[in-house]
Amino acid sequence: MRRMVLTDFDGTLFRSDRTVAQKDIESLRRLGEKGVIRVIATGRNLFSFMRAAPADLPVDYLIFSTGVGIARYPEPASNMIRESQLSCEACLHIREVFDRFGLDYMVHDTMPENHRFVYQRHHKDNEDFQTRLSFYEGLASPITDGFQGPASQFLAITHEERGSVLFAEVASVLSEFTVIRTTSPFNGVSTWLEVFPKGVCKSDAASWLAQECGVPVSGTMAVGNDFNDEDLLHWAGRGFVVDNAPEELKSHFEAVAANDSCGVSEAIELWVP
Repeated sequence: MRRMVLTDFDGTLFRSDRTVAQKDIESLRRLGEKGVIRVIATGRNLFSFMRAAPADLPVDYLIFSTGVGIARYPEPASNMIRESQLSCEACLHIREVFDRFGLDYMVHDTMPENHRFVYQRHHKDNEDFQTRLSFYEGLASPITDGFQGPASQFLAITHEERGSVLFAEVASVLSEFTVIRTTSPFNGVSTWLEVFPKGVCKSDAASWLAQECGVPVSGTMAVGNDFNDEDLLHWAGRGFVVDNAPEELKSHFEAVAANDSCGVSEAIELWVP
């Protein structure tokens, strides 16, 4: 039976010091020697991931932007195998909803330029929003009334304490899309609300890729650390969360060591016969 390992990046494989442990790299390399397909499933877009990933990362596929794109690795830009986008009509509807909720948000361009975006601010004191703008300096501009789309995704950043309640409200209004909640990789506190075309999520991308590679769900394992990994962890034949994951997730999935202590390697050791 063919097998596949999927791991999230930020907070799972990627450590707090912005590196990947050599032990985890060696664990992934050994999986390749055993013929196990290795996949990164990240919320980062391609541009952001390639800036952070080590040059020697031994993986076979990259699921990025939470499933908007799937590509072969190590040269994903020239080896894209699937991509999705939001229509102009969808973009106008999502904009209206986000504006009604008074959210600060970003609208990312379509593939392969989805590292570029336009943005709308309703609050001046959203530090996490400003941090992300600084990260994409030169690649972002304020939204204009003439913007219609299409786009790859919407991303709203809120520092409100009621992030989970806000997520439920927005997801209910935008039920015809995939709405995902995650915790900011920058400050670990702010809530990010991401909107994608219906069906776009890590588990859908993983399911499609597994079928393409001839891997049954029972032959898959996934490791994650946050709420945007939850659907992937439920889908996989076996799902693990690293110890730095929210307690809510650790109560539903097997827990391994934290990302800073090579939790991915521990999960691999527990899963590989």
